[in-house]
Amino acid sequence: MTDRIALVTGAGRGVGRATAERLARGGYRVVAGVRDLPRARSEYGDAPGVHLVQLDVTRPDEVEQAVAVATDLAGGGPIDVLVNNAGYAMMGAQENGDLQVAREMFETNVWGAAAMVQAVAPAMREARRGTIVAVSSIGARLSNPLVGFYHASKYALSALCESLSVEMAPFGVRVVMIEPGMIDTGFPAATRLTGDVLDPASPYAPLFADLRAGFAAWRERPDASTADSCAQAIWDAIHADPPPIRVVVGDDAAVLDRAVRTSADDAEFQERLRGFLGLDWPPAPPAGRD
Repeated sequence: MTDRIALVTGAGRGVGRATAERLARGGYRVVAGVRDLPRARSEYGDAPGVHLVQLDVTRPDEVEQAVAVATDLAGGGPIDVLVNNAGYAMMGAQENGDLQVAREMFETNVWGAAAMVQAVAPAMREARRGTIVAVSSIGARLSNPLVGFYHASKYALSALCESLSVEMAPFGVRVVMIEPGMIDTGFPAATRLTGDVLDPASPYAPLFADLRAGFAAWRERPDASTADSCAQAIWDAIHADPPPIRVVVGDDAAVLDRAVRTSADDAEFQERLRGFLGLDWPPAPPAGRD
């Protein structure tokens, strides 16, 4: 039996690293793409089955090289699994959030993922096999205040994946979206803050304070996801028959998923979301109010 080959982006920490390690434990030879190669080498140590490569998904040369390494491990054939995990968030009011930062985030979260697909999909299609996994978020189907730019990138990723799933289906290539809720990893530390949210005089300062507190409480919920639970969900999805198209991970995400699906009224859902996060941020006043 030939070795199964997987390529995981954003594998330096969190879900990406947990997924790379889970796949390696399951017998895959894993090409783990990281942005900080020296640190990753130190933290991974001599993890069996893991091949670390320098990979910033916004750099075409690094995408090409990472795929070449994976292809060589596959004996020149297609890889078995691509896990598009690389991504980060930004926070800022749309009124004054830094649009350049938003563009840079989209380059990673959306266009970087698309570049990885374009690099591996032709060989998968020709071989009529393979699985492409996108690590998205329950935030691909709802939008928290001050995080709209990030949510927009996840909505865009979902749109690409849903279309890709139909495009690749006749060729035996499976596409899976993983949608976890809050994950207790270092992801918040990588979130870029823009605009005036840190300014105490900002009209959005109270909302920002509430939101940070709400997110912190969410991370401490017993039903929140973990990097390992996401990695296991990815493993299960890869090996499921028939494969799922969308996988909600974590009871917290399931709660929000049900709220999205069952609420026929947008205003009602937004009220539920404010309650879930504990936000003291009122809805719009009635029309005609002075």
